[in-house]
Amino acid sequence: MMKPDPKTLLKDVEDIARDAGAAIMKYYNGENEAHVYIKNDGSPVTDADKASEDVILPRLAALTPGIPIVSEESFEGGERPDTSGGTFWTVDPLDGTKEFTGRTGAFVVAISLIVDHKPVLGAIYHPAFGIMYSSAGPGTAEKTNPDGTRTKLQATGEATDDLRVVLNQPSTDVERVKGYLSKQFNTASPRIDPKPGILREMQVAENEADLAFMYPLKRDGRTKWWDIAPAHAIIEAAGGKVEGVDGKPIIYDAADYMVPPIVSISPRRAAQQAGGGPKVK
Repeated sequence: MMKPDPKTLLKDVEDIARDAGAAIMKYYNGENEAHVYIKNDGSPVTDADKASEDVILPRLAALTPGIPIVSEESFEGGERPDTSGGTFWTVDPLDGTKEFTGRTGAFVVAISLIVDHKPVLGAIYHPAFGIMYSSAGPGTAEKTNPDGTRTKLQATGEATDDLRVVLNQPSTDVERVKGYLSKQFNTASPRIDPKPGILREMQVAENEADLAFMYPLKRDGRTKWWDIAPAHAIIEAAGGKVEGVDGKPIIYDAADYMVPPIVSISPRRAAQQAGGGPKVK
């Protein structure tokens, strides 16, 4: 199989994400009733999750025939695509179901393309506000506003001594995160802002936060591919870094479809480290 070209696919993927977001908003705005169900792992899922997935999967399949798709709801339903070839899609049709049901607006559609077990394309659409984050390789990361204007995401300005950290506090092993920060940055009391969902990683991509962590209390700190791969692609395309808290690269090849505990580093902070500032090992 020839390797797909992320740049030629990006616009189509953005369109798919927007259309999936429109399907979600029909439930969010009350046009359709969104029943809530509880999955085997105890997390909620709604009719809006399924409606979004129903938009995404056939269109990705038509866009790139033969490339496997690892999508959260299908996966939870028992589908286990063969990803051993290293090229596949990940899909979270509605990241932030709790925020959807709680009507905070902090939910997204998240899609990534993995090639050689590494994310090369990411699209994260925030339908409640009409904002798109996307990338298809180094230097291509952008934020698209509802009016269509695009802002390049990159390292701008100087990193400060005030280290801002974002994480999903209720589900994160905060003590391990604090230990990591103490070791790497010699700070016993970092400024930690609790933020739900994948949008915290987009704060990192925009240099609004220095670091974001995915270090769940459960599953030995491991994170499912679809929860991090789209943000991984965008942050690194903007000049940031996404790596294990042990400093090792994140590779999407595990049999359990998960990756180890993760730290995401903003483009600004990554540039500072490259210049000899405090480094994340």
